[in-house]
Amino acid sequence: MKRCLGALVAILAVFGVALMAAGTASAAKKGNEPLVVCKFGCKYKTIQKAVDKSGKNATILIEPGKYKEGVIVEGKKHNGLTIAGDTKNAKKVILEGKNAKSEDGLAQNGIEAIDVKGITIKNLTARNYATNGIFIRDSNLADGDKSLDCDDYLVKNTFTSYNRAYGVYAFGCVSGRMTKSTGVGHGDSAFYVGATPPTKGKPKWTVLDKLDAHTNIQAFSGTNSRYIEIKDSNFYNNGSGVVPNTLDSEPYEPATIGKIHDNNIFWNNYNYYLPDSKVQTISNGLGQLGDQTINFPTGVGVVLFGTTGWEVYDNEIFGHFKWGAAVFSDAVGNEGNDAESTNNSFVDNQMGRGGTDTNAVDFFNDGSGSGNCFQGNTSSTFDPSGSATNGNLYPTCPAPAPPASGTGSSAGDAQQFGDLAGYVLTTPPSDQECSWTKHSHPPFMDYKPDEVAGANCSD
Repeated sequence: MKRCLGALVAILAVFGVALMAAGTASAAKKGNEPLVVCKFGCKYKTIQKAVDKSGKNATILIEPGKYKEGVIVEGKKHNGLTIAGDTKNAKKVILEGKNAKSEDGLAQNGIEAIDVKGITIKNLTARNYATNGIFIRDSNLADGDKSLDCDDYLVKNTFTSYNRAYGVYAFGCVSGRMTKSTGVGHGDSAFYVGATPPTKGKPKWTVLDKLDAHTNIQAFSGTNSRYIEIKDSNFYNNGSGVVPNTLDSEPYEPATIGKIHDNNIFWNNYNYYLPDSKVQTISNGLGQLGDQTINFPTGVGVVLFGTTGWEVYDNEIFGHFKWGAAVFSDAVGNEGNDAESTNNSFVDNQMGRGGTDTNAVDFFNDGSGSGNCFQGNTSSTFDPSGSATNGNLYPTCPAPAPPASGTGSSAGDAQQFGDLAGYVLTTPPSDQECSWTKHSHPPFMDYKPDEVAGANCSD
């Protein structure tokens, strides 16, 4: 009897341990369950409340609906967080910025992630915010900061529209990805990666792919960006297309080492300076020359402004009324001579769609810097100078050293600089259009040209 009772106690003890283990596993599993946000019937009715309750590697699932709020995710306690909307249709989960409030008043951004590593934001729409749709940033933007507090982000299957500045904006981060997303109607660019800090050892690349950007001031902009790969995307009907650049106003100069390849870059002739434009620029221009504002150029597919080591290859670039691609330095506001275009290459691009949808001129080079080269591009028309040869301005790769190619400084060929200055200093800037060479566009897939009427070029 005692042996039986002892055996029973032992069995119960083992069974109890098993139950406890099962209960612990169940509790652990429950702790990792997604936090669900919906308008009715859920514990969380706002995304912000779910974020506030989340921890590392948590998942927040947002049910279809309109959420009028500005979401702030801050600090390493949210590392690995996923914020996900509807997997089938990103437009069913809407973060609405019009009259939206945040903890600090008017919501500036749809989602702002500050010092969060490995955040994923996907399957949702962010529109009409006072500043940005999705903003991922490092809070310490000082040269020499090595903390890298916002690396390895993923933005996927998002739709951002008519936010005042940017659609998806990453600042001071490395090794991120923006993919399968659309940006429309922004006062600067649909996609922006800037102030990329240098890293030790093997470079950490940021990849932008399978994107669609139209009716923006620019499709992509990146001030002082580095190790950026932009590929397999469609950029069209913007003021200008893809514009990496170097400016003194941000840390980590210059914009260095990037790849732009296998994209369709076309019809970027949207004259947003005109009154009837659907979108207005937030920019005060690239600087001042005396009392004149240096404005962004329109009618251009690719602009390399003060960049170093950018490769532009295997793209379709067509239908631009000014230049298909342009490379130039900053000869005006360039402290430390960082914004000097050097060692950039344009190789094997298909320019002008086989002559059916030409660029007014395929390539413009101001003749500054050194090492900029052009090779294997189908249809290569060059903006010429009366004071420098095409061999000097548009050498094949690898380019010879100055003075055989380039000036070796941020000052370019005098005539090229004059032509560029005359264009970007045009007053009013809407009259940049008056120097365009226009034509109608043959059909291209399901896309339609979008141009603003109202330019007065009669004078």
